[in-house]
Amino acid sequence: MERLLRRLFGSLRFKLSFYVGLFVFVAVVAFAIHSIDVQEKNLVNARVNAALTYSEVIKSAIWNGMMTKDRDVIRQIIKTIAQHENLQAINIYDRDGFLRYTTERGFIANPTQKADDVGNSLLRGLDSNPSVRHRFLENRRYLNVVNPLVNSPSCSTSACHSHPESHEVLGALEVTFPLKGLRTQIYNSARNTYIFAFSLFILISTVSGLGVIWLVSKPLKKLQEKARKMASGRYKPEAFRSEAYDSVAMLSQTFDEMSRQINERTRQLDESRKMYKELFEKVPCYITVIDKDYKIVRANEAFTNEFGDQVGKYCFTGRKGLDSKCENCPVEKTFASGVSKRSEEIWNPCSDDRKAYVIVHTSPILDELGEVVEVMEMSLDVTRMVRLQLELERKEEQYKSLIESVPCYLTVVDRDFRISYQNTVFTRDFGHKIGELCFKAYKGLNSRCINCPVERTFQDANNHTSEEIWSRNGSDAYIVTYTSPIHDEAGDVTSVMEMCTNVTELKLLQNELAVLGETIAGMSHTVKNILSGLAGGVYMVDSGLTQGKDDRVRVGWDMVKKNVDKVSHLVRDILYASKEREPEYEYCDFTSVLDDVCSLYEGKARKHGIDLVRDYEAIPRMSVIDPNGMHNVLSNLISNAIEACRNDTGKEAYRIAVGCETQGVDLILKVTDNGSGIPEEVRKNLFRKFFSTKGARGTGLGLVVTQKIIAEHGGTICAESIEGEGTTFIVRISSKEPDRQSASLAVSS
Repeated sequence: MERLLRRLFGSLRFKLSFYVGLFVFVAVVAFAIHSIDVQEKNLVNARVNAALTYSEVIKSAIWNGMMTKDRDVIRQIIKTIAQHENLQAINIYDRDGFLRYTTERGFIANPTQKADDVGNSLLRGLDSNPSVRHRFLENRRYLNVVNPLVNSPSCSTSACHSHPESHEVLGALEVTFPLKGLRTQIYNSARNTYIFAFSLFILISTVSGLGVIWLVSKPLKKLQEKARKMASGRYKPEAFRSEAYDSVAMLSQTFDEMSRQINERTRQLDESRKMYKELFEKVPCYITVIDKDYKIVRANEAFTNEFGDQVGKYCFTGRKGLDSKCENCPVEKTFASGVSKRSEEIWNPCSDDRKAYVIVHTSPILDELGEVVEVMEMSLDVTRMVRLQLELERKEEQYKSLIESVPCYLTVVDRDFRISYQNTVFTRDFGHKIGELCFKAYKGLNSRCINCPVERTFQDANNHTSEEIWSRNGSDAYIVTYTSPIHDEAGDVTSVMEMCTNVTELKLLQNELAVLGETIAGMSHTVKNILSGLAGGVYMVDSGLTQGKDDRVRVGWDMVKKNVDKVSHLVRDILYASKEREPEYEYCDFTSVLDDVCSLYEGKARKHGIDLVRDYEAIPRMSVIDPNGMHNVLSNLISNAIEACRNDTGKEAYRIAVGCETQGVDLILKVTDNGSGIPEEVRKNLFRKFFSTKGARGTGLGLVVTQKIIAEHGGTICAESIEGEGTTFIVRISSKEPDRQSASLAVSS
């Protein structure tokens, strides 16, 4: 029963009916009360108006009686009127408030009794207020009307009265009316109103109840049935109908639209659920769901295929090979903080064969209250990437070591032509130049090189090669430059690798080989001439011996000796230039060495019209030198001076001066000629092997041998020359035995 009452009182139909009925009841009661009040006022006002009218009639009758000037007539009129059933009593008062006439039984008019003594408040102030007044007496049983008697012009001028015109009110007529029928009328009107109100309440409540049942309850039951079907997934929204104008129909259409949207969202949710489930299973990484006990609740297909069925097991055992929770566990941190965490781990560390490098990302799974109940752990196997990275780092170290150890200058130049990297060889020779312009760091220039290979590589992204000459520390260096582009991920050239190889020694060797080729060709010609001379001398000797001609034999033998001497000198020069030789020091008179050499070449100089002058004095002391070596030095210098004079034309006389002086323990030897002089480009190559200006007649070894002998003595040689005017060779040596090791190093350099 209680449940039935709850359902009844809790139903929307009952609530709507109850509140509508309550509203109607209150409205009807208010209407009835208002109607009764209005009707009562109307009845009272009607009776008051009738009483006022009747009082005016009585007043007129009395006034007419007063016009007869007979008091008995007036009394008779009042007595006759008072006998009417609708009158209770009639009283007349003068202007001073004294009672003059009355119809009340047992009450005698007293001219000395004033209206104030009667207790009627309506009689107060008659002389100043001429309006008609009324009041109810004894709980509306009687109606008391006071009608003042106003002074008129006829009355004020009448001879029987002495009321001046200034007296506005002469007295008052008081009439009392019984109200027996009025209360009955009011009661009947109220009863009829209550009956009408009750009937109206019953009618409105019935109509409202039927309206609630038909217009509200029935559609709501239909909506309730739709909601049950929608909850069970069996509801299909109705087809769209025309626009509704009542609230219940609009609610139904809104419900259908909501159902369509819910069905669509449910369909999308199902598709998303399927997609996420498929993604969970097929994503190429390990995904597990872990509870607060660190046990695996769910695992995707990739994890199961790799580690087997681990559901229900601890997350740190099967895949990580541990006996307890990880020291820096991201799952524990996510449970504690409720936010995602990331870490890098090694799984199964006990087995090198199955060791896996993984990146772990954890995310919290929350319940309805926002509490973390599980953690989803996503692990990406980057073992191959890590091994490739380690291999890449190893290769980078190898390449870096290779780049650092290559025997050439290697730099990386950006698009602003500034050096961003330099190797050890470059740092050793040029210093730290990171950030500097390449052309300034390499060559000391203030602008880019003409035909710059780096610029061309930036333009066409191709390799380029160039040969350049750099001037550093007062000497030229031959450099081969190779440029290669360095690309970014988009394939654009971001920088250029510039490799520069110093090929100065190779270039010099190449030049020497070229000179050597020419020299060998010349030496071959010389050897051929010597052999021809030897053959001629042998022929002369043979023919002289055969013919018994001694003079022919002597001529032939001189030819043989001369050519043998040439061969001897050639071989000696080659030996001097090709291998080191220990000087044979001895005490000797250097003046005699000078005299021997000058005597040897005086005839040859004179033959070519050259004056060989001995411009020295006797050296007063003995010197420690290698006399044979110094003899060879002087011979080469004087021989070259004779050749310089022979090759010059345009001078009247040619002169060679041989001078010598001492400066402390040093000997200063000078050989000066006024021949053709030596050009600047030739002077740079004077002491290079196989360099000769004599063509096929020279070997290119004379000055090389000369410099070597002087270096063995710890001395120096230099040439001063003005082209077209002459040349002076200056030799400085010490006259005492030098340190052997220093001499050897000097010769090697």
